[in-house]
Amino acid sequence: MDFNDERVPVGYGVAMVSRILTATVKKNIEPLNITPAQIPFLCELLRSNAPLTQDTLSAQLLIDPAATARAIENLEKKGLVKRKVNPENRRQKLVSVTDKANWMKGDFRSALNKTIDEVLEPLEKDEQEELSRLLTKICKYHQS
Repeated sequence: MDFNDERVPVGYGVAMVSRILTATVKKNIEPLNITPAQIPFLCELLRSNAPLTQDTLSAQLLIDPAATARAIENLEKKGLVKRKVNPENRRQKLVSVTDKANWMKGDFRSALNKTIDEVLEPLEKDEQEELSRLLTKICKYHQS
């Protein structure tokens, strides 16, 4: 599609921006040995004040439980998360970040911020704020 000819359909534009974001973040997080697919899990766990179950992570992130299990397993192999049996429900595993993940939190956030700055560079500051407001509105509406 030639982006000079016309406005792109919203769905196409969102999908393209998602791919641009993924390619940019991949480059910026490469030194941290994290993949784009692992980012939402690490973000959610770093943000959380308590360990979360894999089911909770899947539900909050709208990600298939099997994909969640694979991502958590890979993050565990890298020493960034740990799993332990939930004492309240022994069939569940509680997932939390390790000290290693906490130590790299600053570098991780810097890489994500750099990515956003690069992707949103063509937008003015007020346009970036409006985009954030609109995306937040959509996310809140569909969160349940």
